[in-house]
Amino acid sequence: MPPVPRPARLLPMLFGPLALALTLTACSPEDTADTAVPRVVDSYRIPDGNGDSAIHLAGRVEAAEHTTLSFEVSGKLEQLELDVGDTFQAGDVLARLNDARYRLVARQRRAEAKEAKASLTESRQDFRRQSRLAERNYASDTRLDSARAALDTAESRHESALAALQIAERDLEQTTLEAPFEGTVSARRAEPAERVSANQAIVDVISDRDGFEVTTSVPETLIGHLEAGTTQRVSLPALGGTTLPARLTHLGSQPRSSNDYPVILALDDPPPSVRAGMTAEVRLTPTTEAADTDSLSIPLTALIHDDDHSAHVLRIADDSKLVRVAVEVVELNGEQARVRGDLAPGQRIVARGAEFVEPGQVVSLLGQGPERYN
Repeated sequence: MPPVPRPARLLPMLFGPLALALTLTACSPEDTADTAVPRVVDSYRIPDGNGDSAIHLAGRVEAAEHTTLSFEVSGKLEQLELDVGDTFQAGDVLARLNDARYRLVARQRRAEAKEAKASLTESRQDFRRQSRLAERNYASDTRLDSARAALDTAESRHESALAALQIAERDLEQTTLEAPFEGTVSARRAEPAERVSANQAIVDVISDRDGFEVTTSVPETLIGHLEAGTTQRVSLPALGGTTLPARLTHLGSQPRSSNDYPVILALDDPPPSVRAGMTAEVRLTPTTEAADTDSLSIPLTALIHDDDHSAHVLRIADDSKLVRVAVEVVELNGEQARVRGDLAPGQRIVARGAEFVEPGQVVSLLGQGPERYN
């Protein structure tokens, strides 16, 4: 029988390769190179010539002539046949209330006015009669004064009755809602058989005879740099991004919300395919921007705010190292900021994620060269 090998002789054979593998793993070059791989950052190149000072905002196309129609009296809505998109002519009846009650009131006021007129006629005749008797000394002054007072009262009652009749007839006319101009129904806010109150919105109507306008809102930091009458640019995505000139006609004096002020621009020569309700991209160029030649435009996300209420950016040097540059914030416009500092056109700064890197760190630019993702 051959001799059985001892187990101790197998240990070097088993643990030798395992120890070598552990040694090679511990000395992996991937771990030693972690600190040498530059961090990838999104950068922004400061444009030449002080950059584009235009501000891009979202807007909406509206008809220059538009209004909401309502009744001045309350009642039951008896007729409303037009719907959204239907057209009409000036003077067409758009809606009508049940006018039975208003007709009865008008008849009552006519009867009261007729009665007041008869009473006035009788008072006039009595005053004339008393005046003739007083001239012949057949009537006393007291009787004449009473006749004069009765005449004055009858005249006042007659005028009051006539005024009440006019109000009743006017209320009767207000049960019919007529179109103030030729146009189109843009919204229907009530339904037939519904009881509506005075001044309740019934229909919204628009007309394109005065053209179209674009409404938008601008931040408080920009409203003072715009001037009414200047020509701006508007593009319409629904028409393939067609760019149109627009005249700035209105600058709001009161903010709507979040300190945004309304601005209206008129489209002087819109194409026939423009429709109210289309979205628009408004490009506003401040009139006073050219005087500020020492400030530069950078993304708002590139700013890093310090604890002492100052701010700085991280400039990417030629050796790809980050350099801290203190800046003074001149103005905030939408997604852009205008700053002053030791910056120059053509230089690159960290555009996003600056809070995750620090000065002196070596970085590589997003989209340039190999990238490494953890």
